[in-house]
Amino acid sequence: TVVGERTRVLAFTHASNVTGAITPVDAFVARAREVGAFTVLDACQSVPHLPVDLHALGVDFAAFSGHKMLGPTGVGALYGRRELLADLPPFLTGGSMVEVVTMEQTTYAPPPQRFEAGTQMVAQAVGMGVAADYLAELGMDAVAAHERQLAGLLLDAVASVPGVRVIGPTDNRDRLATVSFVVDGVHAHDVGQVLDDAGVAVRVGHHCAQPLHRRFGVAATARATASVYTTEAEIEVFREALAGVRMFFGADDDARVHRHGGDQ
Repeated sequence: TVVGERTRVLAFTHASNVTGAITPVDAFVARAREVGAFTVLDACQSVPHLPVDLHALGVDFAAFSGHKMLGPTGVGALYGRRELLADLPPFLTGGSMVEVVTMEQTTYAPPPQRFEAGTQMVAQAVGMGVAADYLAELGMDAVAAHERQLAGLLLDAVASVPGVRVIGPTDNRDRLATVSFVVDGVHAHDVGQVLDDAGVAVRVGHHCAQPLHRRFGVAATARATASVYTTEAEIEVFREALAGVRMFFGADDDARVHRHGGDQ
């Protein structure tokens, strides 16, 4: 088992940026508590797309980034239970995070100030706040409902093209509108290039998750993601472009095109 009596910290993602699957957080938190481990939730993928109540989830710590939630790069947020943050020493020192300094010792300011040494990235923080206000105005329940519908359309689009396989859940329950896929006989980088030429933007490669790709037995994947601004018409454009990928490379159900030294 991965979690045992020696486990001190259980860190896990709220939603996979590869498969789109949403993690049953309650089960992970319960298991961590059984062995006395702290929980750290990577909420980068979930906060922009789902209603997230960190208090209700019961995690000890959570983190998410600004650029994933329509904000600027270089900024994010750390959530922690107050009593745990109070026990943590700062890892950076500088102005505005101390109370009393002598030649012998230093008294740090209470959280969160003790973790914000020196001049902060003010412009980025303001931008992230504006992004949060925008999503709140839209309503995260409405955002989730819109993206759930688009997830179903994305999955249908991929399923409609022969020789294309979804990596992850194949229905839109308990998942985000993040759909990774492989095209038989065509490397993901080539898939991305053809789609790009058709005006469709996807991510290709390992998506910072090489072990997961090895687990699925694929060299790389292409990943299409719908967001709050994505339309049904755009997903139809994606479907048509994806149908043209195998045609472009001359691949069909009976022949595989080997590229980049081998197939997937």
